[in-house]
Amino acid sequence: MKKTDGEKRLRDGGESGYSAFEAQRAEIGGGWTAMRYHCDSGPTVGEMLSFKAVFEINPFATGRKHASERRAYAGRKDAVLAALDIRRLMRRRFASLSNGEMRRVLLAKELLKCPARLAVRDPYDGLDQNWIAKMETLAREMAKTGTKLSLEGAARGGAKADAGTWIKKRAAAALPSGCGRADANVVEIGPLDLSFGRRTLFKRFSWTVRKGERWILRGPNGSGKTTLLALITGDSPLAYAFDISIFGVKRACGGVPIANVRRHIGIVSAEREAVDGITVEAQLASALRPSTKLLLLDEPCCNISPERAKALLSRVSAWLDAHPSAAAICVAHSMDHVPDGFDRELSLDAQP
Repeated sequence: MKKTDGEKRLRDGGESGYSAFEAQRAEIGGGWTAMRYHCDSGPTVGEMLSFKAVFEINPFATGRKHASERRAYAGRKDAVLAALDIRRLMRRRFASLSNGEMRRVLLAKELLKCPARLAVRDPYDGLDQNWIAKMETLAREMAKTGTKLSLEGAARGGAKADAGTWIKKRAAAALPSGCGRADANVVEIGPLDLSFGRRTLFKRFSWTVRKGERWILRGPNGSGKTTLLALITGDSPLAYAFDISIFGVKRACGGVPIANVRRHIGIVSAEREAVDGITVEAQLASALRPSTKLLLLDEPCCNISPERAKALLSRVSAWLDAHPSAAAICVAHSMDHVPDGFDRELSLDAQP
């Protein structure tokens, strides 16, 4: 019987290459960017990292017991899960994870194949500052298990260089909102309490974004940054269950078509490029419309070259300068990935 790639790599002690962006695209391609908010099926992280899934074992195959492969897998599983902090994610659906959490799980899957050498291209993209700092430690831990981990690509902005450069401002409490006020704020949320099972994402959370304000949204992987944007756009069905107003229109108010609100929101997301192949440049061309009153940037510089990032950020800055009343929110892990002019910050806490 023909051996799978995973089995052959382990038995031959071979070398492997890994790209977080390509692995994520292969795993979730054909989905849609809001699928995590509608996810009630698909494999859990534990199922994805099982021996049979990692080595693509044919469940109908007979004969071989894969004894040596199982020993190697079992011998390093605890180290990989601990090094990448995966155990707390094991029961969650893969599709429900944040961008950074997905990438850690996919890297764990690659490491569990037990390659002698693994070259990881752009390992820092999509990871928060805490995890950028941990990647060098991960390389040392994997060396102890027999895998030489090569990290190819610099952490633009770097954990140390970036640590003191964030703007130190916090979100103001939300104001009471009517439905459809002419002088409405762009976004009003809260107080918001949102939990998924035992995991509390927001507790008594309030946030107001006013016309012309430029916000940086930051926090560790899994802290709720993309979920917060989905509550604003309405991609999450939970957006209609809470006290959320966009341009003065309460989500819970009937009679206002969602398209009437969405046409004033421009969105650029690196995850969308991974899911459906639409480049961030193409997304930006669609987002920078005269009718756009709120521009949402969800890690737009993740996965792209410094040259593309510089051009994209310059284009955003020029558009915002020309539209001073437009509000903007940028999710980023590095100040290098934030356009000029963003002078407010909302920092979310890590979630257990």
